[in-house]
Amino acid sequence: MVLLWIGIALGISLFIALSIKYTKTSKFDYIKVNLHCESCGDKTNGFKCPKCEILKKH
Repeated sequence: MVLLWIGIALGISLFIALSIKYTKTSKFDYIKVNLHCESCGDKTNGFKCPKCEILKKH
Protein backbone atom coordinates (compact mmCIF):
# COMPACT_ATOMS: atom_id res chain seq x y z
CA MET A 1 0.00 0.00 0.00
CA VAL A 2 2.87 2.33 0.79
CA LEU A 3 4.46 1.61 -2.60
CA LEU A 4 1.19 2.55 -4.25
CA TRP A 5 1.17 5.94 -2.52
CA ILE A 6 4.83 6.52 -3.40
CA GLY A 7 4.10 5.67 -7.05
CA ILE A 8 1.12 8.02 -7.13
CA ALA A 9 3.20 10.83 -5.58
CA LEU A 10 6.02 10.31 -8.10
CA GLY A 11 3.56 10.25 -10.99
CA ILE A 12 1.88 13.47 -9.89
CA SER A 13 5.21 15.23 -9.34
CA LEU A 14 6.45 14.09 -12.76
CA PHE A 15 3.23 15.30 -14.38
CA ILE A 16 3.55 18.71 -12.70
CA ALA A 17 7.22 19.08 -13.70
CA LEU A 18 6.55 18.16 -17.34
CA SER A 19 3.52 20.41 -17.59
CA ILE A 20 5.53 23.36 -16.23
CA LYS A 21 8.29 22.62 -18.74
CA TYR A 22 5.72 22.40 -21.54
CA THR A 23 4.13 25.75 -20.69
CA LYS A 24 7.51 27.53 -20.50
CA THR A 25 8.78 26.15 -23.83
CA SER A 26 8.16 28.22 -26.95
CA LYS A 27 6.38 26.52 -29.81
CA PHE A 28 9.31 27.38 -32.10
CA ASP A 29 11.93 25.57 -29.97
CA TYR A 30 13.26 22.27 -31.21
CA ILE A 31 15.63 19.53 -30.12
CA LYS A 32 19.05 19.92 -31.68
CA VAL A 33 21.10 16.78 -32.30
CA ASN A 34 24.64 17.33 -33.46
CA LEU A 35 25.63 14.58 -35.90
CA HIS A 36 29.20 15.83 -36.35
CA CYS A 37 32.10 16.14 -33.91
CA GLU A 38 32.55 19.69 -32.64
CA SER A 39 36.35 19.35 -32.63
CA CYS A 40 37.26 17.66 -35.90
CA GLY A 41 33.99 17.75 -37.86
CA ASP A 42 33.75 14.02 -38.61
CA LYS A 43 30.31 12.44 -38.76
CA THR A 44 29.58 10.63 -35.47
CA ASN A 45 25.76 10.24 -35.57
CA GLY A 46 25.49 11.69 -32.06
CA PHE A 47 28.06 9.39 -30.45
CA LYS A 48 31.48 10.28 -29.05
CA CYS A 49 34.12 10.82 -31.69
CA PRO A 50 36.59 7.89 -31.69
CA LYS A 51 39.41 10.02 -33.13
CA CYS A 52 39.10 12.71 -30.46
CA GLU A 53 38.69 10.13 -27.66
CA ILE A 54 41.98 8.49 -28.68
CA LEU A 55 43.72 11.89 -28.72
CA LYS A 56 42.37 12.69 -25.23
CA LYS A 57 43.82 9.44 -23.82
CA HIS A 58 47.39 10.23 -24.94
